[in-house]
Amino acid sequence: MASEDLFENEFSEEQDLELQQAMETEAEEAGEAKESPEVIEETPENPPAESATEPVADKPLTNGTKPTADHEARMTQLPMARIRNIMKLDPDLHMANNEAVFTVAKAVELFIASLSRESYTYTAQSKKKTIQKRDVEMAISAVDSLMFLDGAMNF
Repeated sequence: MASEDLFENEFSEEQDLELQQAMETEAEEAGEAKESPEVIEETPENPPAESATEPVADKPLTNGTKPTADHEARMTQLPMARIRNIMKLDPDLHMANNEAVFTVAKAVELFIASLSRESYTYTAQSKKKTIQKRDVEMAISAVDSLMFLDGAMNF
């Protein structure tokens, strides 16, 4: 699995600069629209702002700071409190901070996605739409990285 698949969103300062420029151009356009209805010509000095047409809500707002706990909570599908409780069951673990719990949650989500993707290949081969236990067992036995789960489905 390539890192491009794992990290789809790029978090860099360029996006922040584009967002800031888009907000400035929108403010200028709104201010000029109120004062006078002048038409701004496109010149090499004033190229059209492409980022102004994109919705602002789709871009992450980081401003160089860490995302808040609410932002991290929305980035996972699994409940963070339950993962924290499962982590606390380990006697070697004394304390788990939010970043550690988030990392484990994200790793579990990626693992489940990988296992289900591999299992679905066997489901599709049998021309079914629902992943069954035997499909998961076949994926475990066929994929080398999942061999540690061999025998885990015997319950």
